[in-house]
Amino acid sequence: MDDAERLWAFAEDIYRRPGVEPACLKLQSRYGLSISLLLCAIWTGLEGRGKLGVSDVETTVRRAQEWDREVIDPLRALRRHLKLHPPKGVEEETRALRKQLIAGELAAERVEQRLFLNDYPGGAPASPSGERWRDAAWNAGLVVRRKCPSCDPEAVSAIARILVEACTHLELKTAVDEVRSVWPGGCQGL
Repeated sequence: MDDAERLWAFAEDIYRRPGVEPACLKLQSRYGLSISLLLCAIWTGLEGRGKLGVSDVETTVRRAQEWDREVIDPLRALRRHLKLHPPKGVEEETRALRKQLIAGELAAERVEQRLFLNDYPGGAPASPSGERWRDAAWNAGLVVRRKCPSCDPEAVSAIARILVEACTHLELKTAVDEVRSVWPGGCQGL
């Protein structure tokens, strides 16, 4: 299994864990964040690929984010439109088309993850094995920070919730504290 396949398996597994789907969807709807990119950022940290630098995150997510905007978002919008406004008299055909669009969205998300992996910088310093959750928290925070430049307690909470499910024995308060550190000033007063 190559890295892209392992990343996809990780993303599918994490997404099904308690509280992760609502946390991801909150970040997606509130900030226009790609869930796929967020899970990539977490996985690369946990896999020992190190912390992204602030400038690295721009080059690492650029192509993947363009792909998300130009391919995934339109597929998602069309699927949602068909769900809310199916043409009368062809509801069954519309349902079948929506299923095809879901499969297309998932295939496009796999491409997005490959773009992220292809552009991820090599040689980033990594935390020791037992501390890689810190790299995951940092990477996830940086990806979210691009869409949410001011520290938002809801964003911090959502990222921390996902991290707790991804990292065995990580406590929510510890995850929140680590994620807060990504924003300048560490989210003082939160």
